Amino acid sequence: MLGYLSGYSIFLAAHRRLLTRLRRWGYLEDTTCSLCNTEEETIDHLFFKCSFSTQVWAAVLDWQGINRQVMVWDHELEWAERHCKGRSSKAEIYRMTLADNIYYIWQERNARIFQAKQRNVATITRLLMQEIHYRGKLKQRLKGRLLELNYYPIVRIDM
Repeated sequence: MLGYLSGYSIFLAAHRRLLTRLRRWGYLEDTTCSLCNTEEETIDHLFFKCSFSTQVWAAVLDWQGINRQVMVWDHELEWAERHCKGRSSKAEIYRMTLADNIYYIWQERNARIFQAKQRNVATITRLLMQEIHYRGKLKQRLKGRLLELNYYPIVRIDM
């Protein structure tokens, strides 16, 4: 389960620390985004100016019934702070989803850079949604909300 790892990933991303260590250690020579191959990789680009991560996040927002556009990183964090406080099942699932999204995008990025492996948007999105179901079922009070969310959705990606 991703609980700790995804929480740590969002902490690093929120503090803009994900990329800095790898660059400092000399692991990154090419700083082009490995997900879209169009722009320099920064936290702002990766979350959510990159076309790949934007498509994943848009599909997940739609899955949760959140009808809004994907925003840039700082605005996503502000939106989460305003709309997802408290212990409601919707708020908790949104927070889990944001954290797991960061984790899955980061893992996909690392797989492309360090292992020359890649998965498509639909696969990442489906894995993320399934992870939310796995983790959410561990908490009795989330089960009702999870029943409203399709466990194995058909992911449609607009290119």
